[in-house]
Amino acid sequence: MASVAGTGELPAIPEDTIDLGERLDPIRTLLRRTAAGDERAAAALVDVLGPRIHGLAVHVTGSSARAEKLTVSVLRSCLRDAGDLAASGLPGEAAVLDRARRAAVATRPTGDVRSLAGPGPVADRTSDRREIEVLRVLLELPLAQRALVESAAQGRFAYSGADRQQAALTISRMLDALVPFGGPEDAETRGLSSLDALALADAGERLRLRELTRSPETAGIHRHAIEAAARLALLTAVPPSRDLRIAVLEGFGDRSRPAQSVLAPRGPAPSEPETAYSGSYSTPVLGTDTQRRVVGPPPQAGGPHGSATELSALSPPTPDSAALPPRGAQDSSAAPAFAFRSSDEKTRSRRDRRREKQRARAGTRRVPWISRSLAALSLIAALVLGGLLWDSHRRLEASESFSDAWADRSMAADAQLVPGTSDNGTWQAVLTDDGLVLRAEGVTGWDGEVLELWGEADGTTHSLGVLDLSADGTIEFTSGESVQRLVVTREMSPGNESGSPSSRVVADLDPEGT
Repeated sequence: MASVAGTGELPAIPEDTIDLGERLDPIRTLLRRTAAGDERAAAALVDVLGPRIHGLAVHVTGSSARAEKLTVSVLRSCLRDAGDLAASGLPGEAAVLDRARRAAVATRPTGDVRSLAGPGPVADRTSDRREIEVLRVLLELPLAQRALVESAAQGRFAYSGADRQQAALTISRMLDALVPFGGPEDAETRGLSSLDALALADAGERLRLRELTRSPETAGIHRHAIEAAARLALLTAVPPSRDLRIAVLEGFGDRSRPAQSVLAPRGPAPSEPETAYSGSYSTPVLGTDTQRRVVGPPPQAGGPHGSATELSALSPPTPDSAALPPRGAQDSSAAPAFAFRSSDEKTRSRRDRRREKQRARAGTRRVPWISRSLAALSLIAALVLGGLLWDSHRRLEASESFSDAWADRSMAADAQLVPGTSDNGTWQAVLTDDGLVLRAEGVTGWDGEVLELWGEADGTTHSLGVLDLSADGTIEFTSGESVQRLVVTREMSPGNESGSPSSRVVADLDPEGT
């Protein structure tokens, strides 16, 4: 940034006075300073908003690697457009997080839907005091509505018709509790504003919302919905595994450097390298200002064939050509010279190309085992890679199927969310009259033993099967049976065939015990 003349101090930028109801808008001030070229303000934006953008991307994409790349891309675009974001009608934080949410949802959400109100590790939380208010509003919702809001906040919203309208109204009531919408009590405007704020609206809904928000009162509903959606990012904040400042701020000083004045002398600065000489018929003026040449157009059938060094007599003079010095007036020592080698022209000969092919075939005949070995290795690598890709695709489909089953069971009217009691991992299940879903994380297995799931209904206990424990200690199980209680026990491989569970209980999921 340029300093105030004669003082050596940075020019003052007035703090924003937009009323957020609790404090000023420091993010907007950082955006303004960043637009002015303040690298420290840009680094502060990365530190403050980086965990929220990264955590939102992790919850939507389900991949830390993809989330890190998306975070770097979004932060770079925000630094580039810092002036536009600061001048928008939204608060600075909401403007940046709205851009991040739309970029993340556009990548097609994958992975599991995580609970935003569950007990998460401290590293997954932010120190913002507004998080308490968001948690309070979320926990006051019924389980089915809470699951709906959590899915929508992570980019999942597979509804249509009347169900889509009703779900949009449920989301709008939750966002209205975070940031009051104000304005008229129009259900359609509030529902569509909420869907668009979470980047879930389709093209037709966005066009309809544009018609509904033409007046200032209804436009305020849309703006407040975006602010409320930004508050939800407080519950998904996850700091990246590495410092992203270097990757985001790379080249920031060059981008923020003011453009050269039109009154300044043309030509590169003495300390900068001269632009490389290049050109063709599509660029009549070749090279830099010190290498300027006048080149005629390529020959055309039936037309004049001008010289390569002088203008055609049939072409009217242009302002640029009239300002050029006459032929021979330039210093020939500064002109670039074309140097061609005889080998350059030889390579274009058909005979030489044929000779090169013959030499290549002769070299292949000398060592045939090398080509056969490479072909065999390539085939093996292709088979192994195909197997890995098929296995990854199968696991991804299973994970998406389990996520859909969890969402459907959670939104049932009689759904019971049952946490498990266990000293081996974290267990959680949803019990309904139409079936059950079970998920566990951080489970440790035993050699020669398996984990078997038992269901209790009307005082009778029966086996639901052996649970599949993945390498990372995760268990995902779905069943269409209706039970009143779940018990997980340790059994000798391949499973208990006696019909009654053993006394070695690993987890107990009892709705009456919660």
